[in-house]
Amino acid sequence: MTRRQWIALTAIIALGLVGLAPTTSDAQRTNQDAALAAELETLVRGAGLQGARVGVSVIDVASGAVVFEHQPDELHNPASNMKVVTAAAALALLGPEHRITTALAGRLDLGQLAGPIVLRGRGDPTLRYADLLELANDLSGLGVRRVDGIVVDDRFFEPAALAPAFEQQPGEMAPFRAAIGAASVDANAYRITAVPTTEGAPARIDLLARGYFEVSGQVLTAAAGTPPDVRVQQTVEGDRLRLRVSGTVPAGVRQVGYARRVEHPWAYAGHALADALRSVGIRVSGGVSRGAAPPGAAVLVSHQSPPLSQMIHAMGKASDNFTAEMVLRLVAAERARVPGTSADGARLVGDYLVRTGARAGAFTLRNGSGLFDANRLTARQLAGLLAYVARDPTIAPEYFAHLATMGVDGTLSNRLRDAAVARHVRAKSGTLNDAISLSGYVLGPGPAPRVLAFSALTSGVRGRHGPARALCDGVPRTVLAALHRRAQ
Repeated sequence: MTRRQWIALTAIIALGLVGLAPTTSDAQRTNQDAALAAELETLVRGAGLQGARVGVSVIDVASGAVVFEHQPDELHNPASNMKVVTAAAALALLGPEHRITTALAGRLDLGQLAGPIVLRGRGDPTLRYADLLELANDLSGLGVRRVDGIVVDDRFFEPAALAPAFEQQPGEMAPFRAAIGAASVDANAYRITAVPTTEGAPARIDLLARGYFEVSGQVLTAAAGTPPDVRVQQTVEGDRLRLRVSGTVPAGVRQVGYARRVEHPWAYAGHALADALRSVGIRVSGGVSRGAAPPGAAVLVSHQSPPLSQMIHAMGKASDNFTAEMVLRLVAAERARVPGTSADGARLVGDYLVRTGARAGAFTLRNGSGLFDANRLTARQLAGLLAYVARDPTIAPEYFAHLATMGVDGTLSNRLRDAAVARHVRAKSGTLNDAISLSGYVLGPGPAPRVLAFSALTSGVRGRHGPARALCDGVPRTVLAALHRRAQ
């Protein structure tokens, strides 16, 4: 949906707030809400989650009135529903228009660099290798033909590469547990690709930022039709990553690739920049180091990120942990102090949560993504925050737009796809081994719809994800059915 359409939606919500929605008597609405509350209570009690903990809160956005609650003040691990808090606080504290500048700095004299080129990172979670290529090309346009050393300045964030609680799964190499740093490229995930040659011969191994890796072993080209079996053993070797590859890739396929997480964001970024510079004809000598720009270095070329309002789509629709943790430290660096830390970011996000109505000290925030066992929130706190944001015209359009549309896109594309629900629910899902959650908005029918904020949190549901998810989905379905009945 376009920004103009979202502004129109916000205007509709605002009209409802000032009483221009279709008139319903207070007595009628009270009776209707009582009937809806009874249906929701039946839903919760019939969910088949005996022994688990369930918290549900449904709030009318316009009035702030509670429509339904079930154990609303019980603390849960919100899983990825933590991202709705991080995104709201970031929009409020930084502004939807906030952009991040990544720069190449150095001392330039008649097209010659005196000293190294400095990659200065400021926490852009969207920075890609293609952006480094553009920077390299712009640097070439200034007449630079040789670079003697690359320095990566990532001091805008604390040096710790792992977000709080990410140490709970130390052997995990998948990108969902990516490291974070002020200078980060391709979401700190590398792709290793095996390209078959002739049967029985070693396959070609392709890697971006090859200087960051020490690769040993080989992958053999197997007979066509053989299932691919490429294995990668990853260990840290100083500031580099040692990869031992083995297995087979079948002849006749184009390539077989796998994504893995990097361990040193700054080093990977520096070596990726070296590749970009070489690709545009700039000779690179010297190594990659970490530190500050030398005296006299000035910004030579720069790249701007998309606005924050677009960055957070990765959080709301794709549930991207890397973006959430980068944004948390960005808030800290921009609104507290440099270097930005996860602890300062969590404190600022907590302060914003209190502003929305939560009681100080009644929750636990450690990371921004909700991954692993880090945070504790209640259904009332989440629904209250959602209602508060919907009444804030300075961020509401962008906030609504970042959430997944149930039955249409993001992590909710395959849930509640029936026509009665599609496009009427904007929400964020959450899934961990022992917790399932869903929080968002139900938009009623009509030109000036009633909007309800909801949060459904479950804990202790290991092995019972199906019933837990059915309960979470049942909350917006039940609410929407009731709103449709009223409109008839």
